[in-house]
Amino acid sequence: MPSARSAMRAIPNSSTTTATLSPAITWIGTHWSSVDGRFDSRPQRRDIQKKRKHMNRRTTALAAVAVLSVAGLALAGCAQPNAKPTNGAGETEAPQLPLVGWTDVPASNLEQGGTLSLAVLSSGTDEGNWNIATSLGANVEVVNMQAPIMGTPYKATKDGAVEPDPNYATSIELTSDDPQTVDVKLNDKAVWEDGTPLTANDYEATFAALSGKNDKFDIASSAGFDKVASFDVKSDYEFSFTFSSPYADWQALLTQPAVPADIAKDPAKWGGYTTKPLPSSGPYVMSKIDNNAKVYTETPNPKWWGDAPKLDKITWTVIDQGSQAQAFANNEINAVDNVQDVDTYTAALKKSGAKALNSGGLTYSQVTFNGLQAPLDDANVRKAVAQAIDRELISKTANSPLGVEATTNGNWIYMPGQKGYTDTVGEKLPYDLDAAKKLLTDAGWANADGKWTKDGTELKLSVIVPQGTKSNELRAQQIQSSLKKIDIDVTLDEVPSADYFTNIQNGKYEMATFSWQGTLFPVSSTESLFYPAQKPGGNGQNFAFVSDDRLGDLWTQANAELDPEKRLKITQQINEVIADYMPMLPFYPSPNISIVDSNLANYGPSTFMGWASDWTKVGFTK
Repeated sequence: MPSARSAMRAIPNSSTTTATLSPAITWIGTHWSSVDGRFDSRPQRRDIQKKRKHMNRRTTALAAVAVLSVAGLALAGCAQPNAKPTNGAGETEAPQLPLVGWTDVPASNLEQGGTLSLAVLSSGTDEGNWNIATSLGANVEVVNMQAPIMGTPYKATKDGAVEPDPNYATSIELTSDDPQTVDVKLNDKAVWEDGTPLTANDYEATFAALSGKNDKFDIASSAGFDKVASFDVKSDYEFSFTFSSPYADWQALLTQPAVPADIAKDPAKWGGYTTKPLPSSGPYVMSKIDNNAKVYTETPNPKWWGDAPKLDKITWTVIDQGSQAQAFANNEINAVDNVQDVDTYTAALKKSGAKALNSGGLTYSQVTFNGLQAPLDDANVRKAVAQAIDRELISKTANSPLGVEATTNGNWIYMPGQKGYTDTVGEKLPYDLDAAKKLLTDAGWANADGKWTKDGTELKLSVIVPQGTKSNELRAQQIQSSLKKIDIDVTLDEVPSADYFTNIQNGKYEMATFSWQGTLFPVSSTESLFYPAQKPGGNGQNFAFVSDDRLGDLWTQANAELDPEKRLKITQQINEVIADYMPMLPFYPSPNISIVDSNLANYGPSTFMGWASDWTKVGFTK
């Protein structure tokens, strides 16, 4: 299970899904990409890495912005901002999208052989590195196309948990809570593509490189690895590691693929894979690289020790997003993944034998309130605004045209379908116009002649909108329409897209609607969104700028609590505290959508497992 470490990314176009969990990949931290507002919760080691990382994501996001502008216009035709609200006296329980978009087909029902042709938006060569643990290689597209050639001790399950992958680990055990120690027994059959054993020494060197202790190593994140106090190689196929302090997301470290020790010990080698991947440890190997034509071919790994792959070949071709539907129609590729706009969706489905698959995703749209700007510096005003926004209508407008049932997200830590998810928003602050008005009255505002006033000041608000981002503008219009129903006028403050996140970071806004991307390990990665409070223009990701002192102790407890059930109780308390001061209102999870050939099996979108749970089982039906 290769790792892209726990990621939350932010996007003004929340309907994009470029950085959803990649095949068997997880991220451990929070990072943001500025073009379409998607934020990753992946803390970066160095500012220069963070800036370059943003540039990586922009390559993907720029394409998304263009298609999403089209999508926004089409969606507006489906449901205008002043459309009838779903329910003025409380939201109904929202449906959930499937966790997995495909139906498992037994290997015995698949053809032996065939070529699977897929598209990506860029390669490791384009991004500057194929090593996904580097700041340049930690890119969704780079991770996606290497999923069949990598593996890790832990793999994701369909419900967002992790379990040992027997191809790589026969046992993973938390052997001590104090000090926190993890013991790992490796599969002694695992080898690199040249037949060299994959051993504990490889993991030891990889952990050391990712610890951040040697600045010569270019790494995307040291999260978790920097808390490892000692690493003990017990034998070639067993190791243990001990943390300096309790770290609840310890499993995330074992979703990072090992790098051969001779590479992981040398910063130059570590960062030197600029035109080809590192050695394979998966069921496939990268057998042909054409950087000029941007076509990359993977074939079965002759040294693979697990179940034999069904396919003869997997090809990845770099194709821009706007051209993928036509490539699919021309039988150049077997799937169009990350479908984000109505035009692509309808064009791809016209192909004979095509079918649409969808699942939930880890990206969710929301609106953030600037808690330092009056009148939003009053928590009751923020809660009133939250209860007056019709989240169900916003979700329907964005998702229904793509053939996906509209859902809402009501949790600040977990995504729908993830263990621990509860609809805290629906329980504490449901859509209720009368309740919203009462909150304003309790806050000292009076309504006369259709206007709210307090101490001679009229209650007016604004939403910052990046120019040319239609889906973002549509969400802002729907916020505007919702609040008009309780006599709050909202203006749209349109700014150049290049200034959008600069203004947000500097506190030059009142409300902002963009998206965050969740992770398999969401507790530690979401803390920075809410705690501590921060000053505009400072470092951090708390763009509401306010917090609640109770969160500090609660997050400290949650990050150190090793008992899963006790931890869930703490995270529920965190959610309730956030609801109490309302810095941000989550709207809906963006779905993952693929259009695939009907005979393609065991491949498609999923909420947590990426595009395939087992690449040896991907193939074509008989």
